Amino acid sequence: MGGILSSLLAGISLGLRQPLASFCDVESTHGDHLITKRGEYVSVLRINGLRRMCTRQEVEALAEQQRIELQGLLEERGHAIVGWYISDPERSGIEIDRLSLNGCRSIARQIGADLSDVIEERRRRWPNVMRWEATCYVLWTRPSVLTREDRKQVAEERRTLASQFPRVGNTQRFALRSDIMAARHESFISRVQAALQGFDISCEFLGPHQALQVAREATYRETAGSAWKPTLLGDRVMPRLPDDLDDPQPHPQGLLWPAIRDQIFNADAETKGGQLVTVGDYTYAPVDMTIGPEDPRPFSELSSVLGRKRLPWRSAMILEGGGRAAFGFKEAGAGFLAMFPGNSDIRRAFAALKLERQKNNHNSVRMRMTATTWAPVGAEAKLRRQASDLSQAIDAWGNSKTTRISGDPLEAAMGSVPALALGSTATSSLALVGDAFSMMPWARSASPWQRGSILFRKPDGSIWPYDPTGGGLRPSVVDIIVAPPGGGKSVLANTILLGLILSSAAISSHGTKLPYIGKLDIGPSSRGLIEMLRNALGPERQHEAVYVKMQAIPGFEVNVFDTQVGLEYPLPLERVFLQNFISLLATPLDGRPWEGMDHLVEDVIDEAYRLCTGVQGSTPKIYTPGIEPDVDAAITSLGISLPHHAGEDDPTWWRDVVDALVSLREYRLAGFAQRHAIPVLQDLLIAARSPEIEKRYSKITLETGESLIDTFDRYIMNVIKNFPMLASPTRLDMGDARVIVLDLAEVAPSGSPAANRQTALMYMLGRHILARNFFLHPDYADDPHMPPSMRDYHLARFTEMYETTKRVDFDEWHRTEPAPQVDKQAVRDGREGRKHNVQLAFISQNHTDFSEDLYKISTARWVLKCGDQETADSLIRRFKLSDASAYVIRNALPGPGKNGAPFFVDMSAGEAKYEQLLVNVLGPIELWSFSTTPGDTALRSRLYKRIHFARALRMLATVFPSGTANSEIERRKSERMNVFGLATDEAFASVLDELADEIVEGRGVAAGLYETLRAIDEQSELEFTTG
Repeated sequence: MGGILSSLLAGISLGLRQPLASFCDVESTHGDHLITKRGEYVSVLRINGLRRMCTRQEVEALAEQQRIELQGLLEERGHAIVGWYISDPERSGIEIDRLSLNGCRSIARQIGADLSDVIEERRRRWPNVMRWEATCYVLWTRPSVLTREDRKQVAEERRTLASQFPRVGNTQRFALRSDIMAARHESFISRVQAALQGFDISCEFLGPHQALQVAREATYRETAGSAWKPTLLGDRVMPRLPDDLDDPQPHPQGLLWPAIRDQIFNADAETKGGQLVTVGDYTYAPVDMTIGPEDPRPFSELSSVLGRKRLPWRSAMILEGGGRAAFGFKEAGAGFLAMFPGNSDIRRAFAALKLERQKNNHNSVRMRMTATTWAPVGAEAKLRRQASDLSQAIDAWGNSKTTRISGDPLEAAMGSVPALALGSTATSSLALVGDAFSMMPWARSASPWQRGSILFRKPDGSIWPYDPTGGGLRPSVVDIIVAPPGGGKSVLANTILLGLILSSAAISSHGTKLPYIGKLDIGPSSRGLIEMLRNALGPERQHEAVYVKMQAIPGFEVNVFDTQVGLEYPLPLERVFLQNFISLLATPLDGRPWEGMDHLVEDVIDEAYRLCTGVQGSTPKIYTPGIEPDVDAAITSLGISLPHHAGEDDPTWWRDVVDALVSLREYRLAGFAQRHAIPVLQDLLIAARSPEIEKRYSKITLETGESLIDTFDRYIMNVIKNFPMLASPTRLDMGDARVIVLDLAEVAPSGSPAANRQTALMYMLGRHILARNFFLHPDYADDPHMPPSMRDYHLARFTEMYETTKRVDFDEWHRTEPAPQVDKQAVRDGREGRKHNVQLAFISQNHTDFSEDLYKISTARWVLKCGDQETADSLIRRFKLSDASAYVIRNALPGPGKNGAPFFVDMSAGEAKYEQLLVNVLGPIELWSFSTTPGDTALRSRLYKRIHFARALRMLATVFPSGTANSEIERRKSERMNVFGLATDEAFASVLDELADEIVEGRGVAAGLYETLRAIDEQSELEFTTG
């Protein structure tokens, strides 16, 4: 009897909606949908937002398009769309960990790189300038959408299903499911989702597990980021025993899935007066809209205002059918009230709605909106201020009216929790569908990715994840980065490279390693990145990250004719590169190639390789002891017997040495020997005079009167004379390096046609050094020139290289402009990149520095600043930007500042185009690592020589948290020049020495430095202990 009475009282309590669990109507699931106790079907769409920026007029136009597409769904009762939004700056740190930093920490640990200073600095800085937000559409389908006949069939479905099972007690009532309701609901979802995606609004369907996670985290903000997951139909569930173990009655509920409400709610609610309610660790203050806006405005205007105040809040705007009936009822009521003075304006308002319906077919919809803010328990005074700010912001949003008194604050607060119930204490408004959709929370900036090793900040402070691997959405990654000097392009490029290192690019079937990264630069802009990596890897692995300053001296020889070990001929893409490289050598300074030179180059290259083989008529390279001591020692120690081709007195070929070492699997030594078995630049002169080449080309005479072959000889001999580093076997060996920065500053002059030609040549050479092995593919193991004995070895190598993400950055790209062959090679690499898992980036000062072919294959264009209005206008025309994006290019890119470096990105991802204004926000440690200003780099180098790299960066970041000491250096330098009469260079050096001394000794500008560092360490240790 007592059990029956308890059950009855519990039912009455739920009916009165007193306990917290009474605010959950969800009973079960059907496929990917939730089902309520009334048989309603519920699904959640995550709204990522707009892929492109829009003006207010464009937002209104999109809202009108949504009206045209979707108002038919809301004409009658049965469907509802809830626009749910949440912004929580106070718990953004948890989301930043979940979206990015947890993954970065894991990758750093797996690759063995101690980058904790950088990662933890991001964790300290980003939550202060970023806020987490999320938007969903909760889609409801009620049984009222069905016809009378459909309702009968649904009832029969449920009776039949329920009859097959015993009473299930307090578990999930799976007998509520209906195939007919599911079909109507799925049709509703498909139509909404297709409409949004057709309007460039990115959205994705959330399954029932994810939907309930969102609902629980909204109910209990302290659970944000937890690993909680509901147990739903089909999930494995551990049986639960009854309280009375001696009870002989069966308890089927112990074998079934527990009720959803019992899983979601773990702490009850306590109201505090008529305006506040405590749920879990937080107290909530609801705000209801009582009168809709006089001037409906985009939701982004409201979220931006509250975002700048860093106010935690959420809202739910319910749009549902029944507009016709409501319209008729209220119009009649307004007619009645019009008899009394002061109510004729109500009648005129309904007349305006009626006119819109008759003239433009604009339906009206029932609209309710509730918002809620929160603060930790005990911070009621702070919460009341927040509630006041929230109410005022909504009031100012198109002149709406709100109230903070709802009668039941718990019911009001739960009205802004998604997917559990379709209820709200807010006053119902009658809004035009177009106006209602303009106020829904879809007009926010979308990212193609949910997570990423890089987080950019939107202008309103919300988070924009970026996955530098492409995350499957950018199969071809070809970036163009544009900014004038000082615009922040090098810092952005280094940010992307570090992000790639800390991303899933490090993971492959061959283990977790540093990805292969090469950067070609003129100057030391990426030296800081390499120093950071080398110190993070430790002394035993510093060789994996190298910075090489290319020089035209012995030891830097590079032979572009190098082949894969054991092969006598280049692979297809290696041959293409050679053709472009040699063609560049044989092109006049004006860039116009000689007629027929391209064909001659192709044939001469093939002939040069042929002459180094053992075929008839060839002249293989003769092995000479003493050139490669390691090879000589191996021949002796391994007892290798080398062949003599016509008797004991005849010489051995280098190719014989290669073959012997390969047969013993000494591939590294075979590679050293092979450097001497293949052609060098001088061999082209011999090949060009071979009978076969002479026969084909000797009769071709150029307009200068010189024969084509003589011209070719002259150009090649000139290169041999001026660039001996190109005319010898390779000596520059990067070993096992995986991240390489090649600085061409000393070999890439400018100012004359000859200097420009040399620079272009060095870019091509640098590309060969960095990326020669990046374009390997498993298919090449079956190349006709592949020796059978080498196939398995190279197949394993090619497969590993192919599966590894690789990236090459070309900085100062404008320096290659005079050489079309360089551009041709870049375009070819860009087109082949997708097939070989190679990313490319081209960085320059102006968008005009990139050829039309290179621009067309680019998949992302990053603009940090435009030099002048004319440049901005031409860029807008070339990129075919929208009006909103054009405004950003002209007015919103001032360059790097204390709040970060804003940039515009025009990116293709997931078969869609994204145009966004974002901000690159780095902490002072990263800024000091990536700084390229002469004063900063010189000061940094002085400290590196005196103290450990990581400590030097921490000191610089503490003394100069803006990431630069430039203003202090300039101030002191001017003082020395004016007061002491020092020369500029002398003053500059003395200032740097003085600053370095002060920082190391903790005095002057660095007074109190060591105490500050100690306090930071103690705080970090405390957070680690309590975390």
